Amino acid sequence: MRTGILTAAVLLWAAIGFSQSLASRCDLDRSLEDRLVASQNTIPGFAASQQWPKCVLDHDVLLGQGLHEAASHSSSGALDPVIAAREAENEGFHWRRALTESLTFLLIEQAYVVHPDFYWVVSENGVPFNHYWRDYTQSLSTWTHSGWNDGDPNWFGYVGHPIQGALTGFIQIQNDPKSERQVFSRTRSYWKSRLKAAAWNAVYSTQWNLGPLSEVTVEKYGTKDRGPWTYAGTYPCTHHCLTGVGQIDIVMTPLGGTGWLIGEDFLDEKVVRWVEESTRNPLLIDTVRVGLNPIRAGANMLHGQHPWYRASRDGLEMSPFTGQKKDPKNVVATSEAPNSQAPNHGNVFLGYSHTGTSHCQGPLSGATVACDPLSSVSQKLSGWDTSVEKMYLRYFGVIADFSGQYGGATQSNYLVGLRGGASMGRLRPFAHFMVGAVRAHGDTSAGTHSDTSFAEDLGLGVDFRLARLFSWRSQIDSLKTGSALEFERRNVRLSSGLAVRF
Repeated sequence: MRTGILTAAVLLWAAIGFSQSLASRCDLDRSLEDRLVASQNTIPGFAASQQWPKCVLDHDVLLGQGLHEAASHSSSGALDPVIAAREAENEGFHWRRALTESLTFLLIEQAYVVHPDFYWVVSENGVPFNHYWRDYTQSLSTWTHSGWNDGDPNWFGYVGHPIQGALTGFIQIQNDPKSERQVFSRTRSYWKSRLKAAAWNAVYSTQWNLGPLSEVTVEKYGTKDRGPWTYAGTYPCTHHCLTGVGQIDIVMTPLGGTGWLIGEDFLDEKVVRWVEESTRNPLLIDTVRVGLNPIRAGANMLHGQHPWYRASRDGLEMSPFTGQKKDPKNVVATSEAPNSQAPNHGNVFLGYSHTGTSHCQGPLSGATVACDPLSSVSQKLSGWDTSVEKMYLRYFGVIADFSGQYGGATQSNYLVGLRGGASMGRLRPFAHFMVGAVRAHGDTSAGTHSDTSFAEDLGLGVDFRLARLFSWRSQIDSLKTGSALEFERRNVRLSSGLAVRF
Protein backbone atom coordinates (compact mmCIF):
# COMPACT_ATOMS: atom_id res chain seq x y z
CA MET A 1 0.00 0.00 0.00
CA ARG A 2 1.48 3.26 -1.13
CA THR A 3 -0.92 5.76 0.40
CA GLY A 4 0.65 6.48 3.78
CA ILE A 5 3.03 9.22 2.73
CA LEU A 6 0.26 10.67 0.56
CA THR A 7 -1.92 11.15 3.63
CA ALA A 8 0.63 13.40 5.29
CA ALA A 9 1.83 15.17 2.14
CA VAL A 10 -1.37 16.02 0.27
CA LEU A 11 -3.59 17.23 3.11
CA LEU A 12 -1.33 19.47 5.25
CA TRP A 13 -1.35 23.25 5.15
CA ALA A 14 0.97 25.99 6.50
CA ALA A 15 -0.29 27.17 9.90
CA ILE A 16 -1.28 30.74 10.76
CA GLY A 17 -4.07 31.24 13.30
CA PHE A 18 -5.33 31.71 16.82
CA SER A 19 -5.57 29.46 19.86
CA GLN A 20 -5.34 29.65 23.63
CA SER A 21 -4.79 27.18 26.48
CA LEU A 22 -7.03 26.58 29.44
CA ALA A 23 -6.85 24.48 32.60
CA SER A 24 -9.33 22.84 34.93
CA ARG A 25 -9.78 20.37 37.73
CA CYS A 26 -12.84 19.24 39.65
CA ASP A 27 -13.65 16.52 42.16
CA LEU A 28 -16.85 15.45 40.42
CA ASP A 29 -18.26 12.21 39.21
CA ARG A 30 -15.76 10.97 36.58
CA SER A 31 -18.13 11.00 33.60
CA LEU A 32 -19.36 14.54 34.37
CA GLU A 33 -15.77 15.67 34.93
CA ASP A 34 -14.75 14.43 31.50
CA ARG A 35 -17.56 16.37 29.86
CA LEU A 36 -16.88 19.54 31.84
CA VAL A 37 -13.13 19.45 31.18
CA ALA A 38 -13.74 18.99 27.49
CA SER A 39 -16.46 21.61 27.19
CA GLN A 40 -14.82 24.33 29.32
CA ASN A 41 -12.05 24.50 26.75
CA THR A 42 -14.49 25.86 24.21
CA ILE A 43 -14.94 29.07 26.23
CA PRO A 44 -12.67 31.83 24.92
CA GLY A 45 -11.28 34.23 27.48
CA PHE A 46 -11.68 31.93 30.49
CA ALA A 47 -8.46 32.34 32.46
CA ALA A 48 -6.18 29.35 32.88
CA SER A 49 -5.82 30.09 36.60
CA GLN A 50 -9.56 29.70 37.29
CA GLN A 51 -10.81 26.37 38.60
CA TRP A 52 -14.07 24.49 38.59
CA PRO A 53 -15.78 24.25 42.01
CA LYS A 54 -15.32 21.02 43.91
CA CYS A 55 -19.01 20.20 43.75
CA VAL A 56 -21.44 21.11 40.98
CA LEU A 57 -25.09 20.50 41.69
CA ASP A 58 -26.71 22.36 38.84
CA HIS A 59 -26.27 25.19 36.40
CA ASP A 60 -27.17 27.85 38.98
CA VAL A 61 -24.30 26.74 41.24
CA LEU A 62 -21.90 27.24 38.35
CA LEU A 63 -23.14 30.79 37.91
CA GLY A 64 -22.91 31.35 41.64
CA GLN A 65 -19.23 30.36 41.66
CA GLY A 66 -18.11 33.18 39.43
CA LEU A 67 -18.74 31.69 36.00
CA HIS A 68 -21.09 34.43 34.82
CA GLU A 69 -18.43 35.42 32.32
CA ALA A 70 -18.37 31.94 30.85
CA ALA A 71 -22.14 31.83 30.57
CA SER A 72 -22.20 35.25 28.90
CA HIS A 73 -20.24 33.81 25.99
CA SER A 74 -23.28 31.71 25.11
CA SER A 75 -24.82 34.68 23.38
CA SER A 76 -21.76 35.08 21.16
CA GLY A 77 -21.70 31.50 19.95
CA ALA A 78 -19.86 29.52 22.66
CA LEU A 79 -22.01 27.41 24.96
CA ASP A 80 -21.51 27.31 28.72
CA PRO A 81 -19.91 24.09 30.06
CA VAL A 82 -22.97 22.29 31.39
CA ILE A 83 -25.09 23.03 28.33
CA ALA A 84 -22.27 21.97 26.00
CA ALA A 85 -21.77 18.73 27.94
CA ARG A 86 -25.49 17.95 27.93
CA GLU A 87 -25.79 18.66 24.22
CA ALA A 88 -22.80 16.42 23.44
CA GLU A 89 -24.34 13.68 25.57
CA ASN A 90 -27.63 13.84 23.66
CA GLU A 91 -26.26 14.42 20.17
CA GLY A 92 -25.76 11.33 18.05
CA PHE A 93 -22.91 10.31 15.78
CA HIS A 94 -22.74 12.24 12.49
CA TRP A 95 -22.97 9.27 10.15
CA ARG A 96 -23.54 11.16 6.92
CA ARG A 97 -20.63 13.52 7.48
CA ALA A 98 -18.29 10.74 8.59
CA LEU A 99 -19.11 8.61 5.55
CA THR A 100 -18.65 11.62 3.24
CA GLU A 101 -15.22 12.36 4.69
CA SER A 102 -14.21 8.69 4.51
CA LEU A 103 -15.32 8.45 0.88
CA THR A 104 -13.38 11.60 0.02
CA PHE A 105 -10.24 10.14 1.59
CA LEU A 106 -10.84 6.88 -0.28
CA LEU A 107 -11.00 8.76 -3.60
CA ILE A 108 -7.75 10.58 -2.79
CA GLU A 109 -6.03 7.29 -2.04
CA GLN A 110 -7.39 5.64 -5.16
CA ALA A 111 -6.24 8.59 -7.28
CA TYR A 112 -2.74 8.07 -5.93
CA VAL A 113 -2.75 4.32 -6.69
CA VAL A 114 -4.64 4.32 -10.01
CA HIS A 115 -2.05 6.55 -11.69
CA PRO A 116 0.87 4.06 -11.55
CA ASP A 117 -1.48 1.06 -11.87
CA PHE A 118 -3.36 2.35 -14.92
CA TYR A 119 -2.42 -0.78 -16.88
CA TRP A 120 -4.03 -3.10 -14.32
CA VAL A 121 -7.14 -0.95 -13.90
CA VAL A 122 -8.00 -1.35 -17.61
CA SER A 123 -6.41 -4.75 -18.21
CA GLU A 124 -9.81 -6.28 -19.04
CA ASN A 125 -10.33 -5.00 -22.61
CA GLY A 126 -9.49 -1.44 -21.62
CA VAL A 127 -12.52 -1.08 -19.31
CA PRO A 128 -12.37 -0.68 -15.51
CA PHE A 129 -14.42 -3.15 -13.45
CA ASN A 130 -14.94 -5.46 -16.43
CA HIS A 131 -15.90 -8.95 -15.12
CA TYR A 132 -16.17 -7.37 -11.68
CA TRP A 133 -17.62 -10.25 -9.65
CA ARG A 134 -15.49 -12.90 -11.32
CA ASP A 135 -12.31 -10.95 -10.59
CA TYR A 136 -13.46 -10.00 -7.08
CA THR A 137 -14.13 -13.56 -5.96
CA GLN A 138 -10.86 -14.69 -7.51
CA SER A 139 -8.96 -11.96 -5.67
CA LEU A 140 -10.52 -12.92 -2.33
CA SER A 141 -9.69 -16.56 -2.93
CA THR A 142 -6.08 -15.64 -3.68
CA TRP A 143 -5.84 -13.44 -0.59
CA THR A 144 -6.87 -16.27 1.74
CA HIS A 145 -3.64 -18.02 0.72
CA SER A 146 -1.47 -14.94 1.08
CA GLY A 147 1.15 -14.56 3.79
CA TRP A 148 2.09 -11.69 6.06
CA ASN A 149 4.09 -9.77 3.44
CA ASP A 150 2.26 -7.88 0.69
CA GLY A 151 5.26 -7.21 -1.54
CA ASP A 152 5.64 -3.52 -0.66
CA PRO A 153 8.68 -2.05 1.12
CA ASN A 154 8.58 -2.55 4.89
CA TRP A 155 8.03 1.14 5.65
CA PHE A 156 4.76 1.02 3.68
CA GLY A 157 3.38 -1.60 6.03
CA TYR A 158 4.88 -0.34 9.30
CA VAL A 159 4.59 3.41 8.69
CA GLY A 160 2.27 4.04 5.74
CA HIS A 161 -0.58 1.83 6.93
CA PRO A 162 -0.55 3.27 10.48
CA ILE A 163 -0.73 6.79 8.98
CA GLN A 164 -3.78 5.74 7.00
CA GLY A 165 -5.30 4.20 10.11
CA ALA A 166 -4.66 7.26 12.27
CA LEU A 167 -6.39 9.58 9.80
CA THR A 168 -9.48 7.40 9.49
CA GLY A 169 -9.57 7.14 13.29
CA PHE A 170 -9.58 10.94 13.55
CA ILE A 171 -12.48 11.01 11.07
CA GLN A 172 -14.53 8.98 13.53
CA ILE A 173 -13.49 11.12 16.49
CA GLN A 174 -14.33 14.47 14.91
CA ASN A 175 -17.82 13.25 13.98
CA ASP A 176 -18.61 11.88 17.44
CA PRO A 177 -19.77 14.65 19.80
CA LYS A 178 -18.85 12.44 22.76
CA SER A 179 -15.28 12.00 21.52
CA GLU A 180 -14.19 15.12 19.67
CA ARG A 181 -13.31 17.15 22.80
CA GLN A 182 -11.57 14.30 24.59
CA VAL A 183 -7.88 14.86 25.33
CA PHE A 184 -5.23 12.37 26.36
CA SER A 185 -5.95 11.18 29.90
CA ARG A 186 -6.36 8.07 32.02
CA THR A 187 -10.12 8.42 32.08
CA ARG A 188 -12.46 5.66 30.99
CA SER A 189 -14.26 7.99 28.57
CA TYR A 190 -11.03 8.83 26.71
CA TRP A 191 -10.03 5.21 26.15
CA LYS A 192 -13.57 4.25 25.19
CA SER A 193 -13.60 7.00 22.54
CA ARG A 194 -10.27 5.82 21.08
CA LEU A 195 -11.47 2.21 20.93
CA LYS A 196 -14.44 3.38 18.86
CA ALA A 197 -12.00 5.17 16.56
CA ALA A 198 -9.99 1.95 16.25
CA ALA A 199 -13.12 0.07 15.20
CA TRP A 200 -13.89 2.66 12.50
CA ASN A 201 -10.27 2.46 11.40
CA ALA A 202 -10.46 -1.35 11.13
CA VAL A 203 -13.62 -1.24 9.00
CA TYR A 204 -12.13 1.35 6.64
CA SER A 205 -8.88 -0.59 6.37
CA THR A 206 -10.67 -3.82 5.53
CA GLN A 207 -12.67 -2.08 2.82
CA TRP A 208 -9.50 -0.46 1.41
CA ASN A 209 -7.79 -3.81 1.10
CA LEU A 210 -10.61 -6.27 0.44
CA GLY A 211 -13.89 -4.36 0.02
CA PRO A 212 -16.01 -3.57 -3.06
CA LEU A 213 -13.95 -0.43 -3.84
CA SER A 214 -10.58 -1.77 -2.74
CA GLU A 215 -7.18 -2.53 -4.18
CA VAL A 216 -8.35 -5.99 -5.19
CA THR A 217 -11.29 -4.62 -7.20
CA VAL A 218 -9.83 -1.43 -8.70
CA GLU A 219 -6.18 -2.48 -9.14
CA LYS A 220 -7.12 -6.20 -9.52
CA TYR A 221 -4.63 -7.80 -7.17
CA GLY A 222 -4.94 -11.57 -7.23
CA THR A 223 -6.95 -11.87 -10.47
CA LYS A 224 -5.93 -13.95 -13.46
CA ASP A 225 -4.51 -10.78 -15.03
CA ARG A 226 -2.53 -9.83 -11.92
CA GLY A 227 -1.85 -13.11 -10.22
CA PRO A 228 0.64 -13.78 -7.40
CA TRP A 229 4.30 -13.07 -8.14
CA THR A 230 7.62 -14.22 -6.74
CA TYR A 231 9.85 -12.23 -4.40
CA ALA A 232 11.99 -11.52 -7.49
CA GLY A 233 8.99 -9.83 -9.11
CA THR A 234 8.37 -12.48 -11.78
CA TYR A 235 5.28 -14.41 -12.90
CA PRO A 236 3.90 -16.99 -12.38
CA CYS A 237 4.35 -18.12 -8.78
CA THR A 238 3.19 -21.27 -7.01
CA HIS A 239 5.00 -21.22 -3.62
CA HIS A 240 5.85 -18.39 -1.18
CA CYS A 241 4.10 -15.85 -3.40
CA LEU A 242 3.17 -12.20 -3.02
CA THR A 243 -0.33 -10.94 -3.82
CA GLY A 244 -0.10 -7.18 -3.23
CA VAL A 245 -2.49 -7.36 -0.24
CA GLY A 246 -1.04 -9.29 2.69
CA GLN A 247 -2.05 -9.93 6.27
CA ILE A 248 0.16 -7.02 7.33
CA ASP A 249 -2.34 -4.64 5.74
CA ILE A 250 -5.25 -5.93 7.81
CA VAL A 251 -3.36 -6.05 11.12
CA MET A 252 -1.00 -3.08 11.13
CA THR A 253 -3.49 -0.45 9.95
CA PRO A 254 -5.87 -0.59 12.95
CA LEU A 255 -3.22 -1.46 15.55
CA GLY A 256 -0.47 0.87 14.35
CA GLY A 257 -2.98 3.56 13.40
CA THR A 258 -4.55 3.62 16.85
CA GLY A 259 -1.11 3.80 18.43
CA TRP A 260 -0.16 6.71 16.13
CA LEU A 261 -3.43 8.50 16.98
CA ILE A 262 -2.88 8.13 20.73
CA GLY A 263 0.69 9.34 20.25
CA GLU A 264 -0.58 12.53 18.62
CA ASP A 265 -3.08 12.95 21.45
CA PHE A 266 -0.24 12.65 23.97
CA LEU A 267 1.93 15.21 22.16
CA ASP A 268 -1.02 17.58 21.86
CA GLU A 269 -1.83 17.43 25.56
CA LYS A 270 1.71 17.42 26.95
CA VAL A 271 3.77 19.43 24.45
CA VAL A 272 1.38 21.61 22.44
CA ARG A 273 -0.45 22.67 25.59
CA TRP A 274 2.86 23.69 27.15
CA VAL A 275 3.68 25.82 24.10
CA GLU A 276 0.23 27.45 24.26
CA GLU A 277 0.80 28.32 27.90
CA SER A 278 4.27 29.70 27.18
CA THR A 279 3.49 32.05 24.29
CA ARG A 280 0.69 33.95 22.60
CA ASN A 281 2.44 33.91 19.21
CA PRO A 282 -0.29 32.51 16.91
CA LEU A 283 2.13 31.48 14.16
CA LEU A 284 4.28 29.48 16.58
CA ILE A 285 1.28 27.87 18.26
CA ASP A 286 -0.35 26.77 15.01
CA THR A 287 2.93 25.58 13.52
CA VAL A 288 3.52 23.39 16.58
CA ARG A 289 -0.05 22.13 16.44
CA VAL A 290 0.33 21.01 12.82
CA GLY A 291 3.93 19.83 13.19
CA LEU A 292 3.24 17.55 16.17
CA ASN A 293 -0.22 16.43 14.95
CA PRO A 294 0.18 16.17 11.14
CA ILE A 295 -2.39 13.41 10.67
CA ARG A 296 -4.99 15.22 12.77
CA ALA A 297 -4.33 18.25 10.56
CA GLY A 298 -5.28 16.24 7.47
CA ALA A 299 -8.45 14.97 9.14
CA ASN A 300 -9.30 18.55 10.15
CA MET A 301 -9.24 19.59 6.51
CA LEU A 302 -11.53 16.74 5.52
CA HIS A 303 -13.83 18.00 8.29
CA GLY A 304 -13.85 21.53 6.88
CA GLN A 305 -11.63 23.04 9.58
CA HIS A 306 -8.23 24.69 9.50
CA PRO A 307 -5.37 22.17 9.92
CA TRP A 308 -4.48 23.55 13.35
CA TYR A 309 -8.02 23.44 14.74
CA ARG A 310 -8.68 21.81 18.13
CA ALA A 311 -12.26 20.99 19.12
CA SER A 312 -11.09 20.57 22.71
CA ARG A 313 -10.27 24.25 23.17
CA ASP A 314 -10.98 26.41 20.12
CA GLY A 315 -14.18 28.33 20.68
CA LEU A 316 -13.41 30.79 17.90
CA GLU A 317 -11.06 30.39 14.96
CA MET A 318 -9.11 33.22 13.37
CA SER A 319 -8.96 33.40 9.60
CA PRO A 320 -5.32 33.14 8.44
CA PHE A 321 -6.01 35.59 5.64
CA THR A 322 -8.39 38.22 7.07
CA GLY A 323 -7.34 38.12 10.74
CA GLN A 324 -11.01 37.98 11.78
CA LYS A 325 -12.34 35.49 14.28
CA LYS A 326 -14.83 32.92 13.04
CA ASP A 327 -17.12 30.54 14.87
CA PRO A 328 -16.01 27.04 13.72
CA LYS A 329 -19.65 26.03 13.41
CA ASN A 330 -19.98 28.58 10.65
CA VAL A 331 -17.04 27.45 8.52
CA VAL A 332 -17.65 23.73 8.24
CA ALA A 333 -19.94 23.88 5.24
CA THR A 334 -19.39 26.36 2.45
CA SER A 335 -23.13 26.42 1.87
CA GLU A 336 -23.53 28.17 5.26
CA ALA A 337 -21.59 31.30 4.27
CA PRO A 338 -23.40 34.55 5.14
CA ASN A 339 -25.30 36.21 2.34
CA SER A 340 -23.05 39.26 2.62
CA GLN A 341 -20.10 37.22 1.41
CA ALA A 342 -19.46 36.00 -2.11
CA PRO A 343 -21.26 32.69 -2.76
CA ASN A 344 -19.04 29.65 -2.69
CA HIS A 345 -21.29 26.72 -3.52
CA GLY A 346 -19.25 26.01 -6.65
CA ASN A 347 -18.16 27.47 -9.97
CA VAL A 348 -18.54 27.19 -13.72
CA PHE A 349 -15.49 27.43 -15.99
CA LEU A 350 -15.25 28.13 -19.72
CA GLY A 351 -11.96 28.62 -21.49
CA TYR A 352 -9.54 27.82 -24.26
CA SER A 353 -7.51 24.60 -24.22
CA HIS A 354 -4.55 23.20 -26.13
CA THR A 355 -3.36 19.59 -26.19
CA GLY A 356 0.35 18.99 -26.72
CA THR A 357 2.40 16.24 -28.33
CA SER A 358 1.45 12.59 -27.75
CA HIS A 359 3.91 10.46 -25.76
CA CYS A 360 3.35 6.70 -26.00
CA GLN A 361 4.98 4.05 -23.84
CA GLY A 362 4.75 0.36 -23.07
CA PRO A 363 2.15 -0.38 -20.36
CA LEU A 364 4.52 -2.29 -18.07
CA SER A 365 8.04 -1.47 -19.20
CA GLY A 366 7.49 2.28 -19.46
CA ALA A 367 9.75 2.29 -22.53
CA THR A 368 8.88 4.76 -25.27
CA VAL A 369 7.08 3.13 -28.18
CA ALA A 370 5.75 4.42 -31.49
CA CYS A 371 2.24 5.83 -31.26
CA ASP A 372 -0.48 4.28 -33.38
CA PRO A 373 -1.73 6.29 -36.39
CA LEU A 374 -4.69 7.77 -34.50
CA SER A 375 -2.53 8.86 -31.55
CA SER A 376 -0.09 10.46 -33.98
CA VAL A 377 -2.77 12.77 -35.35
CA SER A 378 -4.46 13.30 -31.95
CA GLN A 379 -1.88 15.84 -30.82
CA LYS A 380 -1.28 19.58 -30.98
CA LEU A 381 -5.03 20.15 -30.93
CA SER A 382 -6.80 23.35 -29.86
CA GLY A 383 -10.35 23.93 -28.70
CA TRP A 384 -12.50 24.64 -25.66
CA ASP A 385 -12.83 23.33 -22.13
CA THR A 386 -15.71 23.76 -19.71
CA SER A 387 -16.30 22.37 -16.24
CA VAL A 388 -18.72 22.59 -13.32
CA GLU A 389 -17.55 22.22 -9.73
CA LYS A 390 -19.95 21.68 -6.81
CA MET A 391 -18.41 22.25 -3.39
CA TYR A 392 -19.46 19.77 -0.71
CA LEU A 393 -16.72 20.30 1.89
CA ARG A 394 -14.79 23.43 2.71
CA TYR A 395 -11.73 22.34 0.74
CA PHE A 396 -13.23 19.80 -1.68
CA GLY A 397 -15.62 19.71 -4.60
CA VAL A 398 -16.97 17.31 -7.21
CA ILE A 399 -16.21 18.30 -10.82
CA ALA A 400 -17.49 17.39 -14.27
CA ASP A 401 -15.25 18.44 -17.18
CA PHE A 402 -16.07 18.41 -20.88
CA SER A 403 -13.80 19.58 -23.70
CA GLY A 404 -13.32 19.41 -27.43
CA GLN A 405 -10.08 19.83 -29.40
CA TYR A 406 -9.64 20.08 -33.13
CA GLY A 407 -6.82 19.90 -35.69
CA GLY A 408 -5.38 16.76 -37.25
CA ALA A 409 -8.17 14.89 -35.45
CA THR A 410 -11.27 15.64 -33.43
CA GLN A 411 -11.10 14.68 -29.75
CA SER A 412 -13.79 14.93 -27.07
CA ASN A 413 -13.12 14.42 -23.35
CA TYR A 414 -15.76 13.45 -20.78
CA LEU A 415 -14.35 13.44 -17.24
CA VAL A 416 -15.60 13.51 -13.64
CA GLY A 417 -13.63 13.60 -10.41
CA LEU A 418 -12.57 15.29 -7.19
CA ARG A 419 -10.88 18.66 -6.68
CA GLY A 420 -9.22 20.03 -3.56
CA GLY A 421 -8.11 23.62 -3.02
CA ALA A 422 -7.99 26.51 -0.56
CA SER A 423 -8.39 30.25 -0.98
CA MET A 424 -5.44 32.46 -0.04
CA GLY A 425 -6.36 36.07 -0.55
CA ARG A 426 -7.14 36.49 -4.25
CA LEU A 427 -5.63 33.13 -5.15
CA ARG A 428 -7.13 29.67 -4.96
CA PRO A 429 -4.59 26.97 -5.92
CA PHE A 430 -6.09 23.54 -6.49
CA ALA A 431 -5.38 19.99 -7.63
CA HIS A 432 -7.78 17.48 -9.11
CA PHE A 433 -8.13 13.87 -10.21
CA MET A 434 -10.61 12.82 -12.88
CA VAL A 435 -11.54 9.70 -14.78
CA GLY A 436 -13.78 9.19 -17.78
CA ALA A 437 -13.61 8.61 -21.49
CA VAL A 438 -11.85 10.17 -24.48
CA ARG A 439 -13.22 9.78 -27.99
CA ALA A 440 -10.93 10.52 -30.94
CA HIS A 441 -11.78 10.55 -34.63
CA GLY A 442 -9.44 11.34 -37.50
CA ASP A 443 -8.03 10.52 -40.91
CA THR A 444 -4.77 8.60 -40.79
CA SER A 445 -2.44 7.00 -43.33
CA ALA A 446 -4.36 3.77 -42.82
CA GLY A 447 -7.77 5.40 -43.34
CA THR A 448 -10.39 6.93 -41.06
CA HIS A 449 -10.26 5.72 -37.47
CA SER A 450 -12.38 6.26 -34.37
CA ASP A 451 -11.60 5.14 -30.85
CA THR A 452 -13.12 5.56 -27.39
CA SER A 453 -10.90 4.73 -24.43
CA PHE A 454 -10.82 5.04 -20.67
CA ALA A 455 -8.92 8.13 -19.47
CA GLU A 456 -7.28 9.36 -16.30
CA ASP A 457 -6.50 13.01 -15.67
CA LEU A 458 -4.26 14.62 -13.03
CA GLY A 459 -4.23 18.40 -12.94
CA LEU A 460 -3.05 21.51 -11.11
CA GLY A 461 -4.31 25.05 -11.42
CA VAL A 462 -4.97 28.38 -9.78
CA ASP A 463 -7.90 30.81 -9.77
CA PHE A 464 -7.09 34.53 -9.54
CA ARG A 465 -10.07 36.50 -8.29
CA LEU A 466 -10.92 39.44 -10.53
CA ALA A 467 -14.15 40.50 -8.85
CA ARG A 468 -16.65 39.21 -6.31
CA LEU A 469 -17.94 36.41 -8.53
CA PHE A 470 -15.33 36.20 -11.29
CA SER A 471 -11.88 34.60 -11.39
CA TRP A 472 -9.36 33.87 -14.11
CA ARG A 473 -8.28 30.24 -14.16
CA SER A 474 -5.09 28.71 -15.51
CA GLN A 475 -4.54 24.96 -15.26
CA ILE A 476 -2.38 22.16 -16.61
CA ASP A 477 -3.49 18.53 -16.92
CA SER A 478 -1.77 15.26 -17.72
CA LEU A 479 -4.25 13.14 -19.66
CA LYS A 480 -3.56 9.40 -19.91
CA THR A 481 -5.44 7.26 -22.45
CA GLY A 482 -4.75 4.37 -24.82
CA SER A 483 -5.07 0.61 -25.00
CA ALA A 484 -3.60 -0.89 -21.83
CA LEU A 485 -2.67 -4.10 -23.63
CA GLU A 486 -0.63 -2.28 -26.27
CA PHE A 487 0.48 1.15 -25.07
CA GLU A 488 -0.38 4.14 -22.92
CA ARG A 489 -0.67 7.58 -24.45
CA ARG A 490 -0.10 10.78 -22.48
CA ASN A 491 -0.85 14.34 -23.48
CA VAL A 492 -0.38 17.59 -21.61
CA ARG A 493 -3.43 19.85 -21.81
CA LEU A 494 -3.26 23.58 -21.02
CA SER A 495 -6.45 25.51 -20.27
CA SER A 496 -7.19 29.13 -19.42
CA GLY A 497 -10.40 31.06 -19.08
CA LEU A 498 -13.10 32.59 -16.86
CA ALA A 499 -14.52 30.91 -13.75
CA VAL A 500 -17.81 32.17 -12.28
CA ARG A 501 -18.74 31.35 -8.68
CA PHE A 502 -22.28 30.54 -7.65
